[in-house]
Amino acid sequence: MSTPISTLLFCPATAPDKVAKIPSTGADSAAIDLEDAVNTTHKVAARAIALESITSSAFRNFPVFVRINDTSTGLTEDDIAGVVHPHLDGIVLSKASSPADIDLADAALARAERAAGIPIGSIGIIPLLETAAGVHRAVDILSASSRVRTAIFGFVDYMLDVGIHSIDHTPDADELLYARSAVVMACRVAGIQPPLDGPFLGIRTPEALLAQCRQARRMGYAGKMLIHPSQVGPAREGFAPDPEEVEQAKNIVRAFTEADRLGKAAIVVDGRLVDYPVVARARRILEGAL
Repeated sequence: MSTPISTLLFCPATAPDKVAKIPSTGADSAAIDLEDAVNTTHKVAARAIALESITSSAFRNFPVFVRINDTSTGLTEDDIAGVVHPHLDGIVLSKASSPADIDLADAALARAERAAGIPIGSIGIIPLLETAAGVHRAVDILSASSRVRTAIFGFVDYMLDVGIHSIDHTPDADELLYARSAVVMACRVAGIQPPLDGPFLGIRTPEALLAQCRQARRMGYAGKMLIHPSQVGPAREGFAPDPEEVEQAKNIVRAFTEADRLGKAAIVVDGRLVDYPVVARARRILEGAL
């Protein structure tokens, strides 16, 4: 996973026809779900269905992850053993709440990789931080293994865990500001890729999804966990620089390059002060626009 994920589309393992269509949706990665989207009575059978999807030609050259059940369920190790395959890029570990959860998954992955003849450490881990403990201990969790690639902030279970008394968050998600920011900071401190924002539960309100993606991008998120193919387009748009922003960044880089050549380290461009950190951000915006 060399490039940050921006659109990770989830689908229940028990819907293999839909899983097979993910590479054609425009999403850049797939997540086959063994957790919340699978009924308790079908969880064991879902592993074999997930493995069949992973081994199909649809995922030969397309990033695919599997969301497994959390360590409190007793299903984690068997989930891992049931889905490890050379086509698998990584697991999404539900309700990661302590470094011990990562240690357990890491050891289980090593055993499964050894059994499958895959180089140890090939398969990554994306912790899903969706509890108060997970957010509070995020740096320790995300630093617990070299397998950890990034994180996802799962607001649905987080709201339940901390006692936020509403079905959904408010449009601007003010009540989640601390937790969302903490996850961004933890990824940076742990030295891993920027995180993915949690799911947007509406599938008929693309404007609201677009606004939330733009907000998440401003906060430092690289992408979003998606639950429906219709969300791919708004999410891709929301995490891409808009044309006005790109033009402003070009002006800043152009003007500062000339100023730097003349020995100046701070100038005014379009009525605002520009120095080295501002130029670095402008260059990052232009890289994201490529």
